[in-house]
Amino acid sequence: MRRHASDPYPIKALTFFQEMVNLDDPSCSIFDPFVYASLIKACNRIGAVKEGKSAHCYVIKVALDCNVYILNSLVHFYSGSAKLLNYARVLFDRSCERNVVTFNCMVSGYVKAGDFRVGLSLFVKLLRGGFGLSLKPNYVTLVILVSGCVQVGGFSVGNSLHSYCCKTGLELNKEVCNVLIDYYAKCECIHKAARVFSDMPEKDLVSWNTMITGYAKSSDSRKAFVLFRKMRNNNIAIDRVTLIGLITACAKIRDCKVGNAIHGYAKVWGLDSTVALGTALINMYSKCGLIQYARKLFEKLPKQCIDPWNSMIHAYVECGLCNEALDLFPQIQCQKLKVDETTMLGLILACRNAGEFHAGWHLHNYIEESSHLRGSTHLCNALIDMYAKCGTMDRAKSVFDAMSNRDVISWTTMITGYAINGEVEEAIVTFKHMDAEKIMPNSISFLGVLLACNHAGRTEAGRNFYAIMQQVYQIEPTIEHYGCMVDMDARAGMLGNAYQFVKKMPIEPNEVIWRMLMNACRVHNYSDLGLNMVNALKLLKTIDPEDHVLFSNIFAEAEKWDDVLCQRSVMLVQEATKVAGKSSVSFLTE
Repeated sequence: MRRHASDPYPIKALTFFQEMVNLDDPSCSIFDPFVYASLIKACNRIGAVKEGKSAHCYVIKVALDCNVYILNSLVHFYSGSAKLLNYARVLFDRSCERNVVTFNCMVSGYVKAGDFRVGLSLFVKLLRGGFGLSLKPNYVTLVILVSGCVQVGGFSVGNSLHSYCCKTGLELNKEVCNVLIDYYAKCECIHKAARVFSDMPEKDLVSWNTMITGYAKSSDSRKAFVLFRKMRNNNIAIDRVTLIGLITACAKIRDCKVGNAIHGYAKVWGLDSTVALGTALINMYSKCGLIQYARKLFEKLPKQCIDPWNSMIHAYVECGLCNEALDLFPQIQCQKLKVDETTMLGLILACRNAGEFHAGWHLHNYIEESSHLRGSTHLCNALIDMYAKCGTMDRAKSVFDAMSNRDVISWTTMITGYAINGEVEEAIVTFKHMDAEKIMPNSISFLGVLLACNHAGRTEAGRNFYAIMQQVYQIEPTIEHYGCMVDMDARAGMLGNAYQFVKKMPIEPNEVIWRMLMNACRVHNYSDLGLNMVNALKLLKTIDPEDHVLFSNIFAEAEKWDDVLCQRSVMLVQEATKVAGKSSVSFLTE
């Protein structure tokens, strides 16, 4: 039974058990708890709910339901499904004998079901002696809880769990350290992850891979390669996960040369045809603008699962080939593959970028007809953004109103959508409704409402929101917020205020802010101030073709014709051409 339960085809265990039960021999009655533990394990592996419940009935029939080994198997079996989690809790609460395995199975069930707080409350109760003084958490308990923090983003809870590990000596455990590295890396605290890694008394391949992947996704991706060299110097064998981490780092810094070298290494070891590595390579090549390489790789990958298709869709979107991304959707349907959120997010983004309202509307209908996609907060947010960019705020509002779970992104997308479509009052009202609903705005929320005030010339209202952002919500302004405030004063003709604001900024103004001021100086005939802006922008050494046109116009307003001629000559020598703007929105005809 034990062997069959651990086989690649555990259904054999069920058949074998039935043969045992059918033996017409009273001496062969089954009273061995390990038989039932193996049977329940097999049911759990193949998701046989009905058979698992029948095994539970056998256990009660032979009076083994108080056996702790069988109890653990049953709690693990029932906690594997969110629908059956209550069965596991009833068994757990009624049991007269529990051990740490029983406890860990129960906590793991809650974490997998998304009820992390309930799992954490059980841990707190355990620490207070609520399950008896003999029952203590072990390293597996902490691995489960810290991994739950990774999923829900519980930064303060994760720090507290780390402190508990330090007090109990569990921070020396290899598995605990690995999950802490992963936790801190995903919370964007890579320096804390590095500290845990360096303090580990013993590292394994998982430790190195987790740290490399953490660096690869951080703002300091190049350290992934430094760590890789140390790994090789320590004679640690690499695997597919190591290569995926390095390819992710190459994608982050857009280093195609190193990425190609890693791809070559993967080819030598025959790993480039695996889906996980292939999708990472597709992403890397698309980030580097080499979409033809990504497509060739995609053609070689097995396409029985949705992951390669998702990568190729997002690769096309990354390279601005939105119609090619949309063309993959009918092919996916022909393959009869089950699409997921990632698929639909890529397709909606393609519709948004290409202004393909008609295709976006059909995707919306497809989502509404799919039970596993309908109601997804992420997809609803993407649809709101897509409709807003296509200029149809009424449809965006209908999606927003139908949402059962709105988050800060939902509200922020609506605010920004109203702002970019010139519906200023609606943007401000939506922001106030968000505040009334006790949804904490973020920096993007304030950027949206400031943008609305800027477009409407509501300077005083903009200043009030700017003050609330800093004083009430303690949100530090970014360069985008500063730019909005500068542009607001500049558009209103208050060039003196705008210039003083720029001088008092705690960070260096970028070229965008100087261009805003220069344009305002030209419009409002502030020639002397405009000439100062020209010098300021020249110091940044980031002169684009349109800047030469702007300089020329400023010099013309100041009647400095020699300088105008000089700028025009520079444009001719550099063959600088301004990229023409374009707009393409496809509307649905009812």
